[in-house]
Amino acid sequence: MPSENIPIRRPLCGTRKFAMRFAGRFGCTVGAMIICLSPSAFAKNLPPTTRKPVSHSSVSAKQLETLAQTLREHNSHWAYARLSDTAQQKSAGVMGARAALALGYFDYDQGNYSQAERWLNRAKDDTLLGDYALYWKAETDLALNHNADALAELEQIRSEYPNSIMTDQVLHALAAAALAANQPADALAALDAYPQTRNVAALLFLRGELNEQASKPLDAVADYQTVYLRFPLSEQATEAATKLNFLRSSPGLQIPPVPLDRRLERAAVLFNAKSWGDARNAYSEILPELSGEDQQRAEVRILECGVHLGAGPSDLTALKIDDADVDAERDFALADYYRDQQNDAQMTAAVEAAVVRAPKSTWAESALFLAGNYYWVQLQRDQASSYYARVGQLFPDSADADAAMWRVAWTAVMKRDPEAAKMLEDHLRRFPTSVFTPDTLYWLGRLAEGSGVPQLARTYYAEVANRFPQTYFGSLGSTRLRALGPGPKEESPALTAIPPLPAAPDLSDPVSPTHADHQDRADALRSIAFDESAELELRAGYAATGEPRLLLEAAQEAVAAQRYGAGIVIIRQIYPQLESRPFVGVPLPVWQAAYALPFEDLIRRWSAHSGVDPMLVAGLIHQESAFDPKARSGSDAIGLMQLIAPTARRLARQVRIRYSTARLTEPDYNIRLGTTYLQALREQFGTMEEVVAAYNAGEDRVVAWTAGQDYREPAEFVDSIPFTQTRDYVEIVLRNAALYRRLYGAKNEPRTTRARIGR
Repeated sequence: MPSENIPIRRPLCGTRKFAMRFAGRFGCTVGAMIICLSPSAFAKNLPPTTRKPVSHSSVSAKQLETLAQTLREHNSHWAYARLSDTAQQKSAGVMGARAALALGYFDYDQGNYSQAERWLNRAKDDTLLGDYALYWKAETDLALNHNADALAELEQIRSEYPNSIMTDQVLHALAAAALAANQPADALAALDAYPQTRNVAALLFLRGELNEQASKPLDAVADYQTVYLRFPLSEQATEAATKLNFLRSSPGLQIPPVPLDRRLERAAVLFNAKSWGDARNAYSEILPELSGEDQQRAEVRILECGVHLGAGPSDLTALKIDDADVDAERDFALADYYRDQQNDAQMTAAVEAAVVRAPKSTWAESALFLAGNYYWVQLQRDQASSYYARVGQLFPDSADADAAMWRVAWTAVMKRDPEAAKMLEDHLRRFPTSVFTPDTLYWLGRLAEGSGVPQLARTYYAEVANRFPQTYFGSLGSTRLRALGPGPKEESPALTAIPPLPAAPDLSDPVSPTHADHQDRADALRSIAFDESAELELRAGYAATGEPRLLLEAAQEAVAAQRYGAGIVIIRQIYPQLESRPFVGVPLPVWQAAYALPFEDLIRRWSAHSGVDPMLVAGLIHQESAFDPKARSGSDAIGLMQLIAPTARRLARQVRIRYSTARLTEPDYNIRLGTTYLQALREQFGTMEEVVAAYNAGEDRVVAWTAGQDYREPAEFVDSIPFTQTRDYVEIVLRNAALYRRLYGAKNEPRTTRARIGR
C-alpha cells in the first residue's frame, strides 16, 4: 500500500488533544465508559453492517439508558451487542441513531476508524444530536486523513448549529482540518465570525497559526501578542512568545513594538499571581525602558521575586527609593519576609515604616493586617487587636476591616470585657453582611443570657436560628433557645441592619416550551448515559434563559455522572446562601444534589467498625474531596478523606494491613484508614470541634490552641481558632454532618434513584 494512503492516527496534540479533552468532558460518561471497558473481544469485530443481530426488538429510551449504563459500569458484552443490534435496525429510528452515536465514539476512541465512520453515519439520523454525530464524524475523518470531508462537516456544524455547546471544540477541529487541507481561509472566516474568539487564548493562538499559513504574518503577530499580553498565565502564552520571537527574526518583516504599558500590565498580572520567576523576568526585560515610580516599583518587585525564590532581603533593604507608595510596598515585603522568619522586631519595624512613609497607602493597611495576623496565630490577642484596631480606624473601607474589627470584638468577649456586647453590636451595624454575623448574633445571645437578660437572649438566638438555620451557630442558637424555654423577647435595634434573604427561586414550573430545546437535548444525551454532556446542555440552557430549573437538572446530571463537586457548585448558583434557608423551604432534590451520599455502604461499614458517626464522616468527605476518590491536594493529601502518606502508613500499621500509597485512591481502603484516624482523634480530644480541627490542622496545633485556655464551651474554641481556614472547616464539617443526618439518618438505605421536580 502506498504510504500516503495509510491512515495515520493523529497524536494527542493540536486538535486531537482538544478532541480528547472534549471526550472527557463532553463525551462524558461514554468517554469514561470507553476508557475503562477494554472490550477487545468485540471492539475489533466485523464492521457493524455485517454483525449478526442479537434480536430484532427495538428499545425504549429508558432501556437504551440502562444498556449504556450497564455497558459503562459492568463491561457487559451483552449490552454492547444489544446496542449494536439496535443501531443496525432501521425500525429503531432515533433510538438506533443514538445507540450508533455511543458506539461510533467508542470505536473512534479505540482507533477503529472505519467502524466508527459507519456508526457515525447512522448517528446523523438523529437531528436533535446532529452536531454530536457530525463532530465525531469529522474527528474520525481527520484521523483517516479525509480532511476535505472533515472540513465540510465542521462547517456544517457552524452553519446548522451556531449555538452548539461544542463550538470551541468544533473551531479547534475546523482549524486542524483547514490546516491539513491547506485551506486556512475557511477556518479564519469561522474564527473571525465567532464573537468569543478574542476571549479564548487557545482560539486566538489557533487563529495566529492560520494567519501564518495564509501568509498574513502581521495578523498572526497581532493574535500572538494578544495571547501573550492578555492571557499571560495560559499555556498558550509561552508558545505565543516563541512564535513572536521567530516572526521577529523573519527578514523584511517590520513588526511594531509591543506598547510598554501593555508589557507592564502583563508583568503585574504575573506578579499578583505569584508566578515569581516569570514576573521577575518580565520586569527585568522592561526595566531599562522605565522611569520614575514605574522604574522603582519594577526594581522592588524584581528583588521581591528573588526573596520569594530564596534570596535574602539585604538587596531589597538597601535599595534607594524616592516614591512613598513604592517604599511602603518594599516595607510590606520586608514585613512579610520577617514574619515568616518569626523575627518580631524586624517585622514590626517594617510595618511601622510602611505606615510612617505612606499612611494612606494600601501597603500600609496590608502591613498592619499582616502584623495583626501574626500575633493572632500566636494567640497573643491583645497585640493582634492593637494592629487590627488600627486597620479599622485608618482604613474603614478596606477589605480587611470586617475581619479585623471582628477579632477586636472577639478579644473583648474572651477577656469578659463589659464593653464586649456593645462592640459586637457595633460590628453588626457596620458589617451587616459579614461572614461573622451568625457568630455575632450567637455571642450577643450568650452575653445577654450571662447578664441575666433572657428576653434579649431569646431575641438574638431566634434571629440566628431563623436567619441562618443550617449553619453551625444557627444550630447552637436553636439549642439555646429551646433551653431557655418560651418567654418574652426584647427588641434590638442592631438587628434591623441584617438584610433579608433574597427570594427563593421557583423550581416548580416546567421549562417554557420556547426554552425547552436544551432540556430535550439533555434528555436525549441522558438516554445513552452521556450525563456530563447532558449537564453542560442544561447549564447552557440556563445561561441562555435564566431558568433555574435547568440548573437543578444540571446539578442532578453532574451527580449522576459522579461529579459531585460540580453538582455542589451548580446548586450554589441557584442558592448562593443555601444553608441560610429553612430546610423545608428548599425542595428535597436540591438538598440531595448538594449533599449526595455516594459510598454510603463503605462509610457506614467502616464508621461502625471504628465507632464514629457515619454522618460526620460523610460531612468531612464532602468538604475534603467532594467525594472524588482520586482527589489530591497541594500538600499531597490523597483520596476521599485526604490522607497524607505518613499518617496513612501509621494507620495501616495500627490496623495491621499492608500500606500502599496507590491504594489511597481506593474508597474502601481510604475510608477504613480515615475512620480509624477519626476514632484516634476522638480518644485524644474532648469535643467534636477539637477532633475536626485536629483532622484539618494537626493534633499538635490543637493541643497548642487549647493549652492554658479557659474556653467556656466548644463554640468559644471554634471562634478562637487562629487559622481562618481551620475555623471555617470545623463549622462547615459539623454543619454538613447535621444535614446528612437530616437527609439520610442513621437507618436510611442507600439512595438508588434521583428525585426530580415535576419529572
